[in-house]
Amino acid sequence: MHGRSDAPIRGPAFLADGGAMGVLLSAHDWDSTPLGAPLAWAESLKTLVAVMFGANQPMFIVWGPERRLLYNDLYAQILGERHPAALGRDYLEVWGAIGAGLAPLVHRAYSGRPVHTADGEHVLHDGGDGAGAARFALSLVPVRDTAGHVAGLYGACTALAGQEPAARRPRETEASLRDNEERQSFLLDLSDTLRPLTASAEIVEVASRRLGERLGASRVFYAEICGSLMKVEREYARGVGSIVGEHSLAAFGPDLLAAYRDGNVVAVEDVAADLRFSDAARAGLGSREVAAFVDVVLFRGAEWVSLLAVQSAVPRAWTTAEGNLIRDVGERVKAAIERARAEAALRKSEEHLAAIFAGASVGLSEVDAAGRFLRVNTELCRILDRPAEALLRLGIGDVTDPADRSPSAAAMARALETDRSVALDKRYRRPDGSAIWASSSIRRLDDADGRLKSLLIVTADLSRRKEAEQRLAESERRLQHLNETLELQVSERTAERNLFATIVERTDIMVMAADLDYNILAINKANADEFARIYGVRPKVGDNMLDLLADQPEHQAQVRAVWGRGLAGEEITLVEAFGDAGRARPHYEISFRTLRDARGARAGCYQFVVDVTERLRGQAELAQAQEALRQSQKLEAVGQLTGGVAHDFNNLLTIIRSSVDFLRRPDLPEVRKRRYLDAVSETVERAAKLTGQLLAFARRQALKPEVFDVGQRVRAIADMLDTLTGARVQVVTEVPETTCLIRADVSQFETALVNMAVNARDAMDGEGTLILRVTCGAALPAIRGHAGSQNPFAAVSLIDTGTGIPPEQIGRIFEPFFTTKEVGKGTGLGLSQVFGFAKQSGGDVDVRSTLGAGTAFTLYLPEVRSQERPAGDRLQDADRAPLGSGQRVLVVEDNVGVGQFATQILEDLGYQPTWAANAEEALDELGRAGNRFDLIFSDVVMPGMGGVALAQELRRRAPQVPVVLTSGYSHVLAQSDAHDFTLLHKPYSAEQLSRILHQALGLGRTAGASADPS
Repeated sequence: MHGRSDAPIRGPAFLADGGAMGVLLSAHDWDSTPLGAPLAWAESLKTLVAVMFGANQPMFIVWGPERRLLYNDLYAQILGERHPAALGRDYLEVWGAIGAGLAPLVHRAYSGRPVHTADGEHVLHDGGDGAGAARFALSLVPVRDTAGHVAGLYGACTALAGQEPAARRPRETEASLRDNEERQSFLLDLSDTLRPLTASAEIVEVASRRLGERLGASRVFYAEICGSLMKVEREYARGVGSIVGEHSLAAFGPDLLAAYRDGNVVAVEDVAADLRFSDAARAGLGSREVAAFVDVVLFRGAEWVSLLAVQSAVPRAWTTAEGNLIRDVGERVKAAIERARAEAALRKSEEHLAAIFAGASVGLSEVDAAGRFLRVNTELCRILDRPAEALLRLGIGDVTDPADRSPSAAAMARALETDRSVALDKRYRRPDGSAIWASSSIRRLDDADGRLKSLLIVTADLSRRKEAEQRLAESERRLQHLNETLELQVSERTAERNLFATIVERTDIMVMAADLDYNILAINKANADEFARIYGVRPKVGDNMLDLLADQPEHQAQVRAVWGRGLAGEEITLVEAFGDAGRARPHYEISFRTLRDARGARAGCYQFVVDVTERLRGQAELAQAQEALRQSQKLEAVGQLTGGVAHDFNNLLTIIRSSVDFLRRPDLPEVRKRRYLDAVSETVERAAKLTGQLLAFARRQALKPEVFDVGQRVRAIADMLDTLTGARVQVVTEVPETTCLIRADVSQFETALVNMAVNARDAMDGEGTLILRVTCGAALPAIRGHAGSQNPFAAVSLIDTGTGIPPEQIGRIFEPFFTTKEVGKGTGLGLSQVFGFAKQSGGDVDVRSTLGAGTAFTLYLPEVRSQERPAGDRLQDADRAPLGSGQRVLVVEDNVGVGQFATQILEDLGYQPTWAANAEEALDELGRAGNRFDLIFSDVVMPGMGGVALAQELRRRAPQVPVVLTSGYSHVLAQSDAHDFTLLHKPYSAEQLSRILHQALGLGRTAGASADPS
């Protein structure tokens, strides 16, 4: 059983080389432990398991706060009879009495300090049967998670000379192997039986019966601990009475309770002969026909939550295997009950959400990509006048008015292609043939993998608003007609006035006219009724509005102010709330028009009023629903960004950590040492590039813009792109002869072109044509909903003949870490760097793509008209940086490690450095002897006074002393490039530091200089 097995392992790939232990780990019921299924384990744990299985010495892993034990075949030999029951259990509990000696070592390792014992103080009894003692050298190495916390321990156990464990000798018999296989089969079958059960009582009943029948027990029960009571709901009983009910824990006695709370398995072979029981306890057990028992206590963290008891009516000797089986069954029962209760809580939560959906005050529906209804709420059924079961057999087009089906389908198509809401007003057709106006907002819903799940449609009833608008338009049309015919015959005017009076009196729109002194000239019934409803007084022709509200000064002031605008000649439409809150205070849409006399002089004004309270409420609820959707997508984007950063940096740190571990070896050959040093250097470069791309995307990169001819720069980089894309890709350059100047960071501009070229090369699968085209004086078009500009821009286009980009991916290609390439082929930050650089440089980037034909990326950067001399080719780094000659350098750095390292580098380069821990200390040094330093080398981001402020103060005090600033990122530098000091970007090399200091000392203070280590 302890040897390696060639049997194939049905399980995760990282268990494939695990031999016999690989088989056991794959078959173990991990769902009943806090570790969960192996496929969901942390990547660091999976890696450790794979390394452990590949080791040729006894290795083991202690994981999580519960100290769950995993081990390889060689360590299984050391465990002896404790194997295989030790798998997945508490490491200290597995070793029993020996665990007391191991506990301080384990606690020290969990505190973050490695433990190594080489003097044989770790004594293990071979096989746990007392056959002999063996001494081992023990190593426990803390393993940290991504947050820096200790997640577990990686252990190695090496036998000292002459102490080979006797367990290496084969001792498993065919019978023991068969018993173990039967035990594993029983546990797996029990797990399969419990998995579909949803009621805790049913789970307990089935597990108790199965365990009782297997062990031939008289009684088996699972009890939950509630304060000072033990509750038994179900049991398995054969030939004995029932003990279902509540029992006091005090009846167990202090000794057993202490053992329970320590997590120990309590096995009693003969109650009558066991001295731990008082006479009363022994009598109580006897009355319940208990002569022998095994109790296994179960914990959730440090809390004792339940107990599994197996009892016999006659004395019985319990074996270790039976105790282990009872423990394993108890863990599975506890896990199954917790799972069932969690699923019940989830169902209740889903029912609550469904109730919210059904009770919303706006129409809500969920449809598939074809527009078929998947779910509708009560309000939508009311709006459409159809029952839910009828709607669920229809699609959105079936209930849309034929005249609006085309714009409705177009809106659905737009919603499928974007992550934003698409809104439109449309008419729905009810079963009786009538149409109803509604405002709809459509938004796509994606699953966790970003695939389309469905569309959510929020529908607000606009029928009242549309009807009011139609009535208002009709009334205004009629009023206009009446005004145009005032000069007709007296009889005709009288008839028209009568008609007008009838219309105004009978319309639902509230109408009132007043003279310049607020006296009511005309008022219809709808207005008079509403005035009385909200103010408690009924107006009539001849009344003065202000006198009617004399006892309501706050409302009188509001009426005076609003009518005052109309009486002053303003023809306006406004929305405002009126009325006494104790009665009613609706919102109205009010339109004022000037009233003129026969001579054309202003004589007053009249108003049309529509109650829009319900419309405003619907608009507010619609906006609230849309905002909730936007917040959900923001959280998803944050989760994607943090996950991507952690993944890429963990990959880089793995290379650095492994290389450093090997470099510590004194016997490492020089060739391999150079190889590991190169790997560390290359990884640092990749990390610097990754942080630069992140800062560029966030528009926080400290750019150093300079004026240069974009055409000249594209010609210069074309040869490099030709090499980069490979021999099968033809690079064609189309650059105008005229000078086209832009102001941008040259390094970031070239990086953007390289990123777009690499993207094009991969899209063409290494074969095709890549066109680099420069257009001067181009206008900036509207891109992704942002307004364009007619100012001149330089447009740099990269056009490929690749496969093109699917429409559903166009909107996501500039997201950080979004990539369609396979793992290891790209970080997903290339195009996000292009986007961030373009935005931070005052421009934008556009993409046009046709599937099967190719893609065109166009980078728009503002043109400049400058007398500044365009930048030439960038200086290439020399093979060896110049050394100093004793110049005195003041180093200002708040980070102790960086300060010491920079000081050491400067000494090695031939300078005389002095280190100040902050800006205030640096100013004190200068105050004592300001003229004894030849140069100041300062960090930018420091507590208190920052590097830029320090440099400005130094310029005031000692303008002749050059200042060089260094930073990996600073919001001050990212917001403006006009700091006017030499800047060295972190991370930097010794050669780059020496070169920038040499330039600063030779030229004095160089405005705007920079050094980019990338």
